[in-house]
Amino acid sequence: MSVILDISGLALAELTAALAVGGPQAASLGKALDRLPVAAFSLGLNEAGGRPRDALVLASFLLAHTRSSRFVAGADPARQHPINLARNLSTLSALHGQRIAVGLWADAPTVAWFRPDAASPATPADYLRLLSSLWDSWPLQAMVGDSEAGVFVDAGQLVRIADPAYASIGGPLTLPTDQSAKPPLVLLGAGAADPAIDLHLLPSGAARFEGRGAVLLTGLQTLDALLAWSPPEGIEAKTVPGPIRQALGLGPSRKTATAGEAVFRDPLKAAQV
Repeated sequence: MSVILDISGLALAELTAALAVGGPQAASLGKALDRLPVAAFSLGLNEAGGRPRDALVLASFLLAHTRSSRFVAGADPARQHPINLARNLSTLSALHGQRIAVGLWADAPTVAWFRPDAASPATPADYLRLLSSLWDSWPLQAMVGDSEAGVFVDAGQLVRIADPAYASIGGPLTLPTDQSAKPPLVLLGAGAADPAIDLHLLPSGAARFEGRGAVLLTGLQTLDALLAWSPPEGIEAKTVPGPIRQALGLGPSRKTATAGEAVFRDPLKAAQV
């Protein structure tokens, strides 16, 4: 079974403080995390009120100080603009060997300043789907790199996507994403899902969520408890090396965007991007 170990509350605060010291202490902490028998660590998913602190910032530090650990960064759809989040996740994934995913509670608040004209509220699953669709706006496969012909990108593959829940947000992003290795989308708790969601984890006991051969465990109180963690009785943790999709038993990612319009062939449309 693939184990995701949540780091929230005091444990997350202590981890942040230890990383901030830098130097040998941060390096030693990174090595200790790499040794733990887990598929991934989730960051801030069990924060009080469902509002994670800047989990993506912490994830960037953790990725830099570890070599094999993988992380599920908690998102805040009421505060984080989808384009910024999608771009940052894609960048971190490319820089650090596809070791990052994004997670969200199924009942997380989604009312946001970047969606003021919405007739009906978006769901957390809608928000995650939008991230995946935005990664389709500039596929890595669009990179041509023909220096002799002077063609570096197939502009016809760079599109403005159309999402029914976020009509005003379409991209394209400012960097390419490998369509077969997108950061996984993790939805936590009972609620409406979406075909784009890679892993939907449902409550299965105290401080425990399960789905598709993966289990997420919450409840760690301190950094010391994290570093001393071992699989509880009844859970056989298996450590799979490699990218986070592989560690979580997920296959290659697929295209999510159902509609897209090329934006750089028409100068007038390009000016709107």
